[in-house]
Amino acid sequence: MNIDLHSLLLFVMASFVLVIMPGPNTLYVITRGITQGKKAAMISACGASLGDLLYAIAAVLGLTVILQTSATAYGVVKICGALYMFYTGVQIIRKNDKVVDSSEIQADKTNRDLFVKGFLTAALNPKTAIFFVSFFPQFIDSSSDYAACTMLLYGVIFFILGLIVLSIYAQASSLIRQWLIVKQDVYQYFRWLTGTIFVGIGIKLIVTDQR
Repeated sequence: MNIDLHSLLLFVMASFVLVIMPGPNTLYVITRGITQGKKAAMISACGASLGDLLYAIAAVLGLTVILQTSATAYGVVKICGALYMFYTGVQIIRKNDKVVDSSEIQADKTNRDLFVKGFLTAALNPKTAIFFVSFFPQFIDSSSDYAACTMLLYGVIFFILGLIVLSIYAQASSLIRQWLIVKQDVYQYFRWLTGTIFVGIGIKLIVTDQR
């Protein structure tokens, strides 16, 4: 399989710019890092990145085209994603907790919950699917016999870049957490802000018709 190094470099640069831009995945990882620590944030980052990788693989298989062409399929995923974002936001707002040193996750069940919730944050966002279908082909020769393999390679690269960036956000949020331990009033404002943003994302998914 021949790889166009110029296209590959452009893809890496463009992908890096995209993954550092704040979105639901970033917000979720930062929230977990501040409220539960670095370990929780890293587990959430792995889940969210896997959700992106799932869409990348689906793009290779052509499954995301269904979301792009079927209003019903897109609508179902959009509603599920909106309800999940809304639910997440409400839970964050309602959870009247404090940042404490002992809040690092311990139980395996909690680890699984964090991973699954991170995965769902990415997997229930239909715009992610449309993104992969529209973004990837710009860097791939569709006439090539290895177009599908190249797209899969790009999907793995995007997954790795996303995981690296989310890991950096996880580390940064855990440092902010140490400051918030002695600034509980600031944390409460952060909790309300992030919860409201998640609710806003859910509402936006519901009301917008653009794909």
